[in-house]
Amino acid sequence: MKNLFYVSLIWLILPLSVVLYALDQSSPGFSYTFLFFKNKEKEELYLKIQQPFLRIDRPKELFSVVYNQKEDLFLGMEHRDGRYWKFSWSQIQKQVEKIKESSYNIRRDPFIDPTEQSIEEILNPSFFPHYGRFDPFSPPPQRSWTKSSGTKISPFGQLFQWIGKNEKTDSTCWIQPLFASEADEWNRVVPVLRKTCQILSFILGENAWPFAALDIWASLPPKVGFPVETQWREDEQPMKIVLQKKEILLDSSWTKPPKNYLSEELPILEEYKNQ
Repeated sequence: MKNLFYVSLIWLILPLSVVLYALDQSSPGFSYTFLFFKNKEKEELYLKIQQPFLRIDRPKELFSVVYNQKEDLFLGMEHRDGRYWKFSWSQIQKQVEKIKESSYNIRRDPFIDPTEQSIEEILNPSFFPHYGRFDPFSPPPQRSWTKSSGTKISPFGQLFQWIGKNEKTDSTCWIQPLFASEADEWNRVVPVLRKTCQILSFILGENAWPFAALDIWASLPPKVGFPVETQWREDEQPMKIVLQKKEILLDSSWTKPPKNYLSEELPILEEYKNQ
């Protein structure tokens, strides 16, 4: 118990170090390491954030992506063969505004077999009525959250249990309360992370993060704290994502691809660049 007390004390002091570091930096960055449990499988996930950048790493999939929110620019890295690619979401949206065919192409599943579509679907595709406000994203499912009496001690200090309910399922979050500066940053990041993953899934069919966890985090009450442990069920199977490590970022080298990586084009995006 004595060792656990000192570990807890260190993580309670961490927000103070964040504030001190922020005095010399315009925007402190944070690095988070998560463990994702799906049935009996386990996978590490990494998240780095420092305005205006956000980076996701999935070592098991040999894949990383950096999103620059200011420029609306995506940088993807395929570590299997040492290549990287880029695309501008703003540029794609502009092309979608101009041509109905582009609107249809970008909204459909890029991996669908055209032979599986009916003649009716091909001849009469459904389009969004306002191409100038093209937005394929839906808001997170709403949950009713209640803070229970449950608490527990973790390496990140004392955690408080929150239970979320909707018409489909219940979910549980063990929350670490945060100081205002870090809480504001986390609340800013969650919708950006969710948008980033939606675009990657929509355009490339890439599942960069467990999407149910993003829905849960986005539905939490504002500034409630950091979800150190999140539990839910999918298809009657238990799912869990747990924070393992939290660090302060001291440089921005992670926002660029390695120097020995080669640039490549994504064929699926060529039609939008050329229009």
